[in-house]
Amino acid sequence: MKILVTGGSGLAGTSIVNLLLQKGYEVVSVDSAPPSSGIRRMPDMESGLTTVTLDTTDFGKVVAVTKGVAAIIHLAAIPNPIWRPEHEVFRINMLSNWNVLEAAEIFGVPKVVMASSINAIGASFWEAQVREYMPLDEDSLSKAADAYAQSKLLGEIMAESFCRRRNLQIASLRYHGLWSRERQSEWNKGSKSDIYPAKKDDANNERMARNFWSWTDLDEAAEATILAFEKDWVGHEAFFIQADDTTVTTPTDELLKRWYPDAERKTTISGFQSPISNGKARRMLDWNPTRTWRDA
Repeated sequence: MKILVTGGSGLAGTSIVNLLLQKGYEVVSVDSAPPSSGIRRMPDMESGLTTVTLDTTDFGKVVAVTKGVAAIIHLAAIPNPIWRPEHEVFRINMLSNWNVLEAAEIFGVPKVVMASSINAIGASFWEAQVREYMPLDEDSLSKAADAYAQSKLLGEIMAESFCRRRNLQIASLRYHGLWSRERQSEWNKGSKSDIYPAKKDDANNERMARNFWSWTDLDEAAEATILAFEKDWVGHEAFFIQADDTTVTTPTDELLKRWYPDAERKTTISGFQSPISNGKARRMLDWNPTRTWRDA
């Protein structure tokens, strides 16, 4: 079975391509960046990987690489509103989404997995917002404000609209804070994040509060991605993909009282439990994240 992966040279893309190859899939990995040196090619997998350098905002080139694939994993995007001007973040992300979905329509590709984000409901790059309840789930209202968050929220709406055209299966995976095992070890040892200055015992960091103190193991996120096209349903579904625990050593209940005092508690949140529920991914995808940075 041939799988198209856009953004295959990125952090998540490299991990996903590696796992696909290990599972015996044939992979077409496309990216605007050169092929990743992190792809672990086994001797018997050489013929299973094709790499193509292209820009996913180029519709014709996206169509050309889509012919003959059984599923698409669409990761290619500007990953935040900081690296480019906001209008460019929005243009690139939204046009890439449409091109991939339209190419899937042309060739009747039955399954698409799209990289969404916790930012679909508004998070990292804007001020902390009032939340109606905790733990957050896929029904939580969006507070998206910046261009990146808008592109993720509207990407999910776009996916829903394409599912109205035909019996298509699309999963929008709301990845959040993808950490390699090495990154987890650094955090456990007390190293500050390469994204923002913070510490694992810092309960007063607003950026961490906007991220809901949550993270995801990189390899477990790759497993969720593959499960999202191996499982069967019809229509569009969004899933939060993150670990069970938080990134900090302050109990979650204390953090919520400090930062989200008015949020209704839908269930008891104990210990270092993440205030984002991954229950839907567990139920529908049979995803079972078990890793914690605390033993890395």
